[in-house]
Amino acid sequence: MSAIQIHSLDVLAFLLYIIVIIVVGIHVSRQKKTKADDYFLAGRSLPWYIVGSSYIAANISTEHFIGLVGAAFIYGICVATGEWSSVIAFTFLIWLYIPFLMKSRVYTAPEFLERRFNRTMRVYFTIVTLILNVFGFLGPILYGGGLVLDALFGLNINLAIIIIALSSGFWAIWGGLRTIASLDIITIFIMGFGGLSVTLTGLNYLGDGAGIIVGLQKMLISNQGLPQFAGDFIRETVPHILKGDKVETPYARLSVIQPLNHSTVPWTHWILSFFYIGLWYTVINQHMIQKVLAARDIYHARMGMVLASALKLFLPVIVVFPGLIFFAMNPLIPEQLNPNPEQVALIEELGLTDELKQKSHILNPSDAALIVEMREGPEVVYAAHQARAGQLSEATASEALENLSKLRFDFASKWSNKSYLQLVSDVMPPFWVGLIMAALFASIQSSVSSVINSSSTVFTMDVYRLFIRPQAGELQDVRVGRITGTAVLALSSIFAVFLAEFSRINLFVFVQTLFVFFAPPFSAVFLVGSLWRRVRGKDAVVASCLAFAFAVVLKIFEFAFPEFLPGFMFPFANQGAAVWFVTLIVIIISALITKPASSKQTGEGLVVRFRKSDFVDISNSRPMLQSIFFWWMVCIGALFVTIGILSLSF
Repeated sequence: MSAIQIHSLDVLAFLLYIIVIIVVGIHVSRQKKTKADDYFLAGRSLPWYIVGSSYIAANISTEHFIGLVGAAFIYGICVATGEWSSVIAFTFLIWLYIPFLMKSRVYTAPEFLERRFNRTMRVYFTIVTLILNVFGFLGPILYGGGLVLDALFGLNINLAIIIIALSSGFWAIWGGLRTIASLDIITIFIMGFGGLSVTLTGLNYLGDGAGIIVGLQKMLISNQGLPQFAGDFIRETVPHILKGDKVETPYARLSVIQPLNHSTVPWTHWILSFFYIGLWYTVINQHMIQKVLAARDIYHARMGMVLASALKLFLPVIVVFPGLIFFAMNPLIPEQLNPNPEQVALIEELGLTDELKQKSHILNPSDAALIVEMREGPEVVYAAHQARAGQLSEATASEALENLSKLRFDFASKWSNKSYLQLVSDVMPPFWVGLIMAALFASIQSSVSSVINSSSTVFTMDVYRLFIRPQAGELQDVRVGRITGTAVLALSSIFAVFLAEFSRINLFVFVQTLFVFFAPPFSAVFLVGSLWRRVRGKDAVVASCLAFAFAVVLKIFEFAFPEFLPGFMFPFANQGAAVWFVTLIVIIISALITKPASSKQTGEGLVVRFRKSDFVDISNSRPMLQSIFFWWMVCIGALFVTIGILSLSF
């Protein structure tokens, strides 16, 4: 990967962003945060445009600009389904869950689970929330941020992680949610504007002077696998994309509907993702729902999520299309990875035998780059060349080619995390590189701040207030929240360093795998518990524990006894769906054979009542352009048009 050349105009653009952030942050933070309600929930006063902007700003980070762009480079446009399917999840939140969540007046999702079920569920969910905040959210975000600084300035990635952690975490620890949400308005604008500029400039670059439309056509043709380099890449990586399939199996990179054995987004993800992960992420994930709980009323909460829906529909244009564009630029073909004497020397240090040294001419440039990047592979590469030359038996040749395919896929997965930064380096002019730097930093800062604030809220309200000092004053709550934020930031930084030193997996895939492992039991429990009054705390605990045990068993079979696991159960998305179904079955059976929940557990704000007043569009008295229903219908229509085009055309 070539270094990004930093121009003085880039520095100017980035410094302008930093100055704006500091001025706005200081202005908003001047108000004393002595009340817990103000520090953790912005005094429940956020208007709709801040609710929606902050919700999406907290959602977009290096997982998207680094991980999702890289995933699109490997898998194609199907990775956008997670963004588009969120519109369906938001629909349930807007019309079903916002009314009763707002009426519950809770600080945290674990607090809600205790009111609806019991304290055991509250503690269990608190533990899982804090674990995911460190290992599923903040650690990967900081690692992605370290990659950015490493690419931009050549900093040691571990030092870069520490710098990102300190600079991003300050506003969350000091200013609270009101400051975070206010800065998110700037974040959304600069991310949208900067991200769109990369996509349009990249398409124009592909057009080679003929314009964006020609570039778009070239992007589509390349992702269909028509050029030789694209076809070769697709054929060789298919066994690791479609689990159980062989090299040469057809694979449609431009289709959002993928086979059941797709490793990342099978078609079941479209149908079931809302149930096994969307409910958790959208409704009871503290990191996200905190923005909705902070809205000034139901109208602003709902309208904020309509804005979030519109932003989600647009998001793949800036975090998926760049991966497709970069694929069309064929960055891994030999002509762009020229071996040099240093590479040859390193290959010899890695174990190139005398026999291989004599036949080193078999190493083409892409093989050399693969070996150097992965720090292994000379024997694997040589065995594959022997297989292609017919020098090995059929069984041995098949194994040799599979080993090389696996090594190349690991190489592409690791390298893909750098694809967005390389694209910026290749196509963006001075000043615009600085703008993209600001956009990336803004996405990191927003997500880091949001996760720290949610972690502080959960620990303070669900651990400190519950077990350590129930009678603590609000000033003490704020102080504990700041200490907790600092501790979470430190732990996450350590994990980010671990990822930097030992990780080879694509960042997006790692995060999604972790989410799908933990989320399904809580999604099922919350869904049934919010709709069915009979469910009580013991039912929820039993179902959650059995489902978690089942998820662990699936992972054991996947890695220790793969021969006993059906092929369609290897994709983590299908495992998540199976765990969700098990939870659903167990909680329904348990609820039917035990006594119903008490009236205290099913009171106002704890169970959906299906009252007409809860579903009425309270914006009916407003002009059409302020109508929740009108803009929600626009978003739903745009979603189905997009999916229809991408399902039928490729």
